[in-house]
Amino acid sequence: MKILSRTLLLAFLVFWALVALSNHEPVAIGLWPFAQRIELPAFLMIALLLLVGVLAGLVIGWFGAHRHRALARHRGAEMDRLEREIVKLKARVAEGAAPAGSVGAVAPADGRAFARQQALVDPDSVEPASRSR
Repeated sequence: MKILSRTLLLAFLVFWALVALSNHEPVAIGLWPFAQRIELPAFLMIALLLLVGVLAGLVIGWFGAHRHRALARHRGAEMDRLEREIVKLKARVAEGAAPAGSVGAVAPADGRAFARQQALVDPDSVEPASRSR
């Protein structure tokens, strides 16, 4: 990958040198409401316009990604909060206390409901039940 990037950079530099040697005539550019004209060699004008375009694209991309950066900050803060809560809950469990708001193990009220659920998970492990009630 390093060789490829260096080769592409070298090709770009050679191309740019050829453009600079071929386009050294002065070019004047003016903007309608302003009376001033800028006169530069053509290759510098091309480079300047390319630079302005790249910078404009970077600025637009940066503003466009603002929503994603804000969402990442929000989710990072939420993750930190949840990790602190996990540490607290693990400390409580280690002390032997039940976490606040937790309920002990709930026994199924109906054995048939548990059997139906087990049949959905692993149909081969459940014996067929009779239909009598």
